[in-house]
Amino acid sequence: MSRPAVFLDRDGVLVEEVFNRQTGERDAPLCADDVKLLDGAASALKRIAQLGFASVLISNQAGYAKGKATLRALWTTHEQFIALLSADGAKLDAVFYAWGHPDGVVPHFSGPSLDRKPGPYNIFVAEAQLDLDLPRSWLVGDQLTDVACAQAAGVRPILIDNQHKPRIITSSALRAPNLLAAVQHIASTMNCSSEAHRAKPHKQPRY
Repeated sequence: MSRPAVFLDRDGVLVEEVFNRQTGERDAPLCADDVKLLDGAASALKRIAQLGFASVLISNQAGYAKGKATLRALWTTHEQFIALLSADGAKLDAVFYAWGHPDGVVPHFSGPSLDRKPGPYNIFVAEAQLDLDLPRSWLVGDQLTDVACAQAAGVRPILIDNQHKPRIITSSALRAPNLLAAVQHIASTMNCSSEAHRAKPHKQPRY
């Protein structure tokens, strides 16, 4: 039987973004030493599993395409991320990274790409690989591209407030201060659905 999933962006949702001195902005970590889980990230993943959802990471990682880091550095960053989750007793059911960027500088990693959000390609791949029920699934991210990706795939979006990137966002998506609060909302919708089902009167069979 298909199960629902919570699709997750990484940076700003599970992992702290890092201040980039060259750009003056906060960005994805580009080396293993810079990886730090956000408070409550591991607890949120464990709660997702308890609710019966798959946890699936869907993340754009264009550091190599933009010439900021090597692929090896980005992969060791990922390995450190997974190790930190494991140390806290949490895990992901699947991980999908999009390594390219439309304005990249590295050949073969620049230009349009099918798997990059806001496109829903990786969600559909995860659906097929993990036998997921998309209409009962959610996507939690901190960018409007995450919301657009969710809507294109037919899953429900929740937008996390990124405290390092304050901005006015015009979106009808649900808002949450962090991932743990988003998961608590998902749990509450399940409880409401169960209560509505129990309250619904059962018709007596007709013979």
